[in-house]
Amino acid sequence: MKTIRFIILTSCCAFCCLLCSCNRTFIGMDSALKKYLKDSLPVLTARCETTLEAAYMAQTLIGEVTDHPGWEGYPVQQYEYFTGIDKRLGVAKKGKVLMLNPSPEKLAIWIADAVFNATGSVLYEDFETIRQWIQWQSGAQFPVSGVVYEDMYVPGHYEPHVFKDGVTVYIADTTMFPQVKENRTCTEEMLDFYLTLTNDDLKPNTGRYARISSTTREMYYAAGGEAAVGSSLEGKRDQAWLDEVGRLYRKAWKSHHNELITAFAKYKLNQE
Repeated sequence: MKTIRFIILTSCCAFCCLLCSCNRTFIGMDSALKKYLKDSLPVLTARCETTLEAAYMAQTLIGEVTDHPGWEGYPVQQYEYFTGIDKRLGVAKKGKVLMLNPSPEKLAIWIADAVFNATGSVLYEDFETIRQWIQWQSGAQFPVSGVVYEDMYVPGHYEPHVFKDGVTVYIADTTMFPQVKENRTCTEEMLDFYLTLTNDDLKPNTGRYARISSTTREMYYAAGGEAAVGSSLEGKRDQAWLDEVGRLYRKAWKSHHNELITAFAKYKLNQE
């Protein structure tokens, strides 16, 4: 009986601690959403634990980097990781990346807030729509800088995509990116170089999508974004998108509100 009482007491204390930590996060949040999260956050957090399990680059933690330019004071984590066995080469490929990934609880709050702002309520199916999208698109991984290997074009063939500030970028110096299409394996020199990128190392145009929800510039504008970041059109994908995505993600890190996820949710959940 004492053991049962101890387990119940421990569970209650853990739940109360969760609510206390959430109250700090809930500052400035709509009261209806705050009430919803107090009742539902443990369940939503458990679902987001599944999403973070898809964070395949979070393999070997090298250490925390709190002085990365532009990200000073944030708990950026440096990881080394390996892909699966590449079907064309017969070996795994090594990657290095700096990431700032949310905890399951932070991700759950971001998604619930985004759904609420997009629809005026939080339906579980809407929450799951956004959560599953993030899981499929990124595994909730936010690459601050480094290489992301993906097999999106040929299953089992892992190709490198260089990221900075949560957006795909393209290296100006062609000698610092693998050119043989059938290989596409980064050298150690390349991997280390990608961890310290500046905008001067990049071609003028960036990728279209911002992690962790693949938000586009057009979604950003439609949700009220005001910075001049170009468009998704070829030749119009300005580097200013990197600065704005980084700024918004750093802002979200200290808040319950992630404007990038909210912009995507407004687009996705209001489609006819």
